[in-house]
Amino acid sequence: FCFFFSSRRRHTRCREVSWARRCVQETGINAEYMGFMIKKDQIILGYWNIRGLAETARLLFAHLGVEYKEELYNLGPAPEFSRECWFSKKFTLGLDFPNLPYLMDGSVKLTESNAIYRYICGKFDPKLLGTTLEERALVDMVASVLYDFVMAKVDLMYNPDASKVQKRSIDKIADDVKMFAKMMEGKKYICGDNLTYVDFALVEQLESINDLWEPIFKTYPSLDKYLSLIHI
Repeated sequence: FCFFFSSRRRHTRCREVSWARRCVQETGINAEYMGFMIKKDQIILGYWNIRGLAETARLLFAHLGVEYKEELYNLGPAPEFSRECWFSKKFTLGLDFPNLPYLMDGSVKLTESNAIYRYICGKFDPKLLGTTLEERALVDMVASVLYDFVMAKVDLMYNPDASKVQKRSIDKIADDVKMFAKMMEGKKYICGDNLTYVDFALVEQLESINDLWEPIFKTYPSLDKYLSLIHI
């Protein structure tokens, strides 16, 4: 399941933002030298040095052109895979519910991935939260379904007795993909005609399993078209 640990960066919106993101995160070039990036007070995003639950936030920042700093934590070597680098710092950051990922923006300190995504959208582009009551409700629904989808993936990848959960997790993932495909029929984006933050979250999850189960997407033209629309 190497896709979960990949540092490869996809992207949405435009090639320039995608290139800037690679420069900032892979070479360390400061984004303030890239004139098309929006200059804001520096936001900190903390997470393990993997895509995981922080990747949607990274995608949102790149889409919005917002500069931010990452605090990345690396697991220790096998077989222990020590997490001491995080545990030694966990209760020193002033977080109400210490966890990864976390976001810090001045006096604002957040954990829980969906809260982080919503904060980013609320601050920089509220339309990404949905523009009507119905659309916002659909966004919340998809976000909740995606959480269960992610947990099925996590169980498959990290459960020490993976053979016992493999069928259950794969069946759950396949069922959800089928339902996402049905929801996408006749729509431009997952919740309708407008781009919302759950499109970034969904694309990240679909792309990660696409690396393993590409034939699934050949079965669902709506998802194949959707991935082509979102990615450049």
